Amino acid sequence: MEIWSYIGIASVLLVAYKFLKRLGKGLPVLELMLLIAGLQWIIGPLIEYASPSLHYKYFMYVTQAEYMSFVVPAYLVFTVVIMLVIKKRVELPFKLDQLKAYSDYGLKIFLIGLFFDLFGGALPGALGFFAFILSNFKFVGAIILYYSESKKLKTLFYLVILYLLLTSILKGLFHDFILWSTFFYMFWSLKYKPSFSRILLTIIAGGVFVITLQTAKFAYRAQITDNYSGNKLALFMNLMASSFLVDETEVAELDDGVDSNVRLNQGWIISAVLDHIPNNQEHLNGTTIKDAIFSAILPRLLNPNKTKAGGRENFRRFTGLDISSGTSMGISIIGEAYGNFAAFGGILFMGFWGLFLGKVWLFLYAKIKQNIIFIAFIPLIFLQVIKAETELVVVLNHLVKSMIVVFLFIWFAKKHLMWNFNK
Repeated sequence: MEIWSYIGIASVLLVAYKFLKRLGKGLPVLELMLLIAGLQWIIGPLIEYASPSLHYKYFMYVTQAEYMSFVVPAYLVFTVVIMLVIKKRVELPFKLDQLKAYSDYGLKIFLIGLFFDLFGGALPGALGFFAFILSNFKFVGAIILYYSESKKLKTLFYLVILYLLLTSILKGLFHDFILWSTFFYMFWSLKYKPSFSRILLTIIAGGVFVITLQTAKFAYRAQITDNYSGNKLALFMNLMASSFLVDETEVAELDDGVDSNVRLNQGWIISAVLDHIPNNQEHLNGTTIKDAIFSAILPRLLNPNKTKAGGRENFRRFTGLDISSGTSMGISIIGEAYGNFAAFGGILFMGFWGLFLGKVWLFLYAKIKQNIIFIAFIPLIFLQVIKAETELVVVLNHLVKSMIVVFLFIWFAKKHLMWNFNK
């Protein structure tokens, strides 16, 4: 392996250690983001280079030396900047038990989320994102209720996890289940302060579950999209058991030949960007960055040419690869950084992006000090930010718009609903 590959492995291991150490002491959302990015941008590609999947499309388009000489320095700058900015605000000196005073508010927030989860789809398309944010209030409410003195209200926290799992099984989409379960685990750790060994054991068990899920989910999707008429829950459980107990290759027959690492490896898309730009497409010099900023600031009504979410447009533009209109693939922020600014400029951009996210964290940290209930909204605000495969327009749009919705809701609750946050 190249020297940058070893440095990349070491940096991801360090981030993983930081994440584990801060569980139970803080809310390591940015550390989780860095860990996911490291796994998908560095570890997944290294596995692919060592043991190629031989898939006709999902392969590394450039050499390991070329790939790692850009991605690892960009990841290191991104990581170091964030760690330096937030280093004094990584632990939470706040007493989260104060949330038990807001159980009634937590229940109302939960019901708002449940309402929009059930009926938000009836709203016009222009309000779809607004409905999506409010539908996730059910998870915010569940976090607040987890600290309730009422056992019945506290039970809602666990019922929400079960509800999320069941809806994920019915839809065949498990990304949000994994992310929200991780967020819930952070709050569980803050409440019970588990030992490092217990955290490590839990994370390993969670990792085994996720790997098993990744192996089974494509086989599951293949069957339910083929007009499966049986019990979906039973089908899912059987495939999970098969994935855990038998060799992965036996389950992969229903998986179109795509192995687990292809699902982890975001690097094949990033490498396609490195291969396509500037050989077939000139660097975009910040065009998509500017579009993302305007899209985040202006609503579609005032910005009719606003970039659409889903990644199809940028994927084709940055990689030169074809993608069907029904498929969603993101080039990731690090791929977008290279496509706009080349290697050195892309590394600098990742530093600025890390600085921005660190400043946002400090801003929200100050808000939590003023009003403890804000801490329950943090996972919602960072829901898209922590996804390593997502491009800037999606991340920035969600980050800005969700913060606006949350702050407007808190203001409305204080001003018109007379909620008292000084209990």
